[in-house]
Amino acid sequence: MTCPVASCLVVTGRDAHAGGAEGDMPVNLPSVPSRSSETRHPPSSRPGALATQTVPRPGSYDDAASTSAYAQHFDPVFGRRFAERALDSLVVVRGARVLDVACGTGIFARMAAHVVGPAGAVVGIDPSRAAVETARRTDITSIVEWRNWEGSHLPFDDESFDVVACQHALHRFGDPGPVLGEMRRVLAPGGRLGIMTWGPIEENPAFAAELDAIVKSGLDQSGVVEVLLDAFAYHRIDDLRALVRAAGFTDVSCRTVRMLAALPRVAQWVRVYPTLPPLSQAWRHCTQEARVQFLSRVTELLRPFEHDGVLRVQASSRLVVARAPFA
Repeated sequence: MTCPVASCLVVTGRDAHAGGAEGDMPVNLPSVPSRSSETRHPPSSRPGALATQTVPRPGSYDDAASTSAYAQHFDPVFGRRFAERALDSLVVVRGARVLDVACGTGIFARMAAHVVGPAGAVVGIDPSRAAVETARRTDITSIVEWRNWEGSHLPFDDESFDVVACQHALHRFGDPGPVLGEMRRVLAPGGRLGIMTWGPIEENPAFAAELDAIVKSGLDQSGVVEVLLDAFAYHRIDDLRALVRAAGFTDVSCRTVRMLAALPRVAQWVRVYPTLPPLSQAWRHCTQEARVQFLSRVTELLRPFEHDGVLRVQASSRLVVARAPFA
């Protein structure tokens, strides 16, 4: 696979609020052909069925080591910050009933539990047993109910929740339409939906640098590139609005959410990549030469963004907020 290189703007962290030359720096990173959500996933051949990606792929939460590393390294710097923004936009209140769909290692559900308190209820559900077990071990709230997701429908009664969210996981479904329909079914009338997806990979330099290094080191033959790009497939605002409206939601809005991530120094962070999906599986089977090339290239790309021992990079997501229709 060939991957052309283009210049993208990345916040360096020199000035967290800068919007001009001091806050942005051009860096050569992979330019990814945009893929609309309409062409990225064909409709399910089983009408009404939930089309989860059940075939093992390098990006799936399929083992305890990868999910534990994800909870340890990814959730605190990316997941937590975006979950905070989603919770604010969804106006989650004390006593609310919240469902986190495809919860992964559970960062959104755990943070929602702190908001709703003992009078509320939070459920995190995911098809991956490893992810659910990691979420359960990480949880100290004792409020979240963690559940494995089996079958084609959400295992809840109609109108069971006030808020349903899905953070950075829409791409895990072969066809997101049916699962959005299930989210609407379990929402109470007027209940709020929150869908967060990654913005274009060009707006997420920590991942763009990883993509470039994967290609340069020859690891793209393992299928890692396709899985990594899948995570950034749903970034077109008009497509996301249309998708949610088609599922029957009303008052649909979509906006870009940006934040500045403060990561460990480059020498530490580059060694986190091989522990996380989608690279973790391929890393176990690649050559030492490929490993050295990957670490060297990703270090080269990220070094300009380290200042005073902290690696600061911009991260970008799309946030869709909508309501279930009133009866």
